[in-house]
Amino acid sequence: MGSGDWVALRDLARHAGIAKTTAFNLIGALTDVGLAEHDPDKGLYRLGLLHMVYGRAVDRRLDMVASIRPHLVRLCAETRETVNLALPGPTDAIIVESLESNQSLRVSSYAGTRADYHATACGRALIAWRGEEFLKTIFELAPLHSKTPNTTTDLTALNLLLERCRKTGWSFEFEENEIGSACVAAPIFDAGGQPIASVSVAGPAARFDDVMMRDMGTMLVERMAEISAALQHHSSGADMIPKA
Repeated sequence: MGSGDWVALRDLARHAGIAKTTAFNLIGALTDVGLAEHDPDKGLYRLGLLHMVYGRAVDRRLDMVASIRPHLVRLCAETRETVNLALPGPTDAIIVESLESNQSLRVSSYAGTRADYHATACGRALIAWRGEEFLKTIFELAPLHSKTPNTTTDLTALNLLLERCRKTGWSFEFEENEIGSACVAAPIFDAGGQPIASVSVAGPAARFDDVMMRDMGTMLVERMAEISAALQHHSSGADMIPKA
C-alpha cells in the first residue's frame, strides 16, 4: 500500500495473508492512531499522515547512520577492535551498525542487537546526560538486572559511573555485559547538548587495561566531537539529527 493508494479491506487481507476480520481489526487500530485513513463512503483505506511523519524520522536516522559510517570504518581500522554505533531506544540502546575486528580473538556484535543501558558502555553514554526523572522511568520499565557477576545493579553505584562519564566524556564497562569482553564508548551530541547516538569500541578484556581504556576514551571523545560538529553543520538541527 503506497502512501496515496486507496485499498479495499479484502485486498489488504489477501496481500497480508490474514483473515478479513483480522485485517479489519488491525487497520481499525492503525486508523485510530493516525497511521491509516479510512474513506467510509468507498470503504477504502490508505496510509495516514502520521505514517509519513514516522517515515521521515526513519529517513533522517538512516541519513545520520550513513554519514557516521565512514568514521566507524576509520575507527575500526585504527583500533583493530569491533566498533559499534548505538541509538537510543525506549528501554535500551539498539546497535544499528557494527564493524567487526579482523583479529582472531575479538568481540562480535550485530546490527539489531539490544544493549542494556545500565550494563553497556554504549548504553551509559546515551543516558549519562539525561535527567533523574528519565533514569527513574527507564529503570522502572527495565530494572537493573545482572548480565554477569560484575554487572552494576545498584542505582547509586550506576549514578556514580554516569557522573564520571559526564566529567570525562566517555564511559566504559569491564566484563559487565559479557564475561571476557570490555568496552569503551562516547556519545554523539545534537545541537542541544543531548546524546543522539553513541560509538563504542569493544574487544577482549585481556586487551583492555586501564591505560588502554583511558587512551581509547580520550580519543573517542575527540572523534565524537568531530562527528557531532559535522552532523550539526549539515543539518538544521532537525533535518538529519533525530531527537532521542
